Amino acid sequence: MKISFFPFMRHISVFSLLVFLGMTKTVYAAWNLKEIVHNASAVIHQFKEEGKIPKSVWEKAKGVAYLEVTKGGFVISGEYGKGLVVVRLPIGGWSGPSAISVSAIGVGLQVGGTKTDYVVILNSEKAIRMFSRGGKVHLTGEMSGVAGPESEREALIKPRANIYTYRSSEGLFGGIALEGVDIREEPEVNERYYHQAVSPSEIFAGQVQPPKSAQSLIDTLNEPYPK
Repeated sequence: MKISFFPFMRHISVFSLLVFLGMTKTVYAAWNLKEIVHNASAVIHQFKEEGKIPKSVWEKAKGVAYLEVTKGGFVISGEYGKGLVVVRLPIGGWSGPSAISVSAIGVGLQVGGTKTDYVVILNSEKAIRMFSRGGKVHLTGEMSGVAGPESEREALIKPRANIYTYRSSEGLFGGIALEGVDIREEPEVNERYYHQAVSPSEIFAGQVQPPKSAQSLIDTLNEPYPK
């Protein structure tokens, strides 16, 4: 008698998908922006200290996003991440953070999971406006996150894109393209963090006073780039 495992695997796939969606929903509902601010400060400090992003790229950045993304699963592979965006204020300095999240699902046979930190450099006012409007941002076309230059020479000769992306995973650094990804505003997370309903545009305009816990991140962004 011939036994087919495909129906069985299909049921596992559907079950895994439902579990992943349930876990992702729980993660999003529970996460705290204060913790992400702390992690972002540490990662950005490391990127700057080790010169993984050219100084000229940092100095010209109009905004910075941070994402920590976890990937893993069995049969159904998925990615979910949480992070924040900050922008330079017209009067100088940096805005408070605005919470964002990212999720994607695909079919695969990956077992286990890895955490990857992304630092996303926003190079244009167009990129800032895209994140300011709230809702969902789809990185595609001219607004795709291209792999950022990794040296001053490369930064000088590489055509400037709206968005540069960099990542650090298991001690490895490098630029990586980030395309076709949906990034979402997290208004409930922002509301818990600021203790009031606020929009990304209000945060980025400097109309909302950042909590004290955001100061470590702002200090990291303001600290001189190592010589």
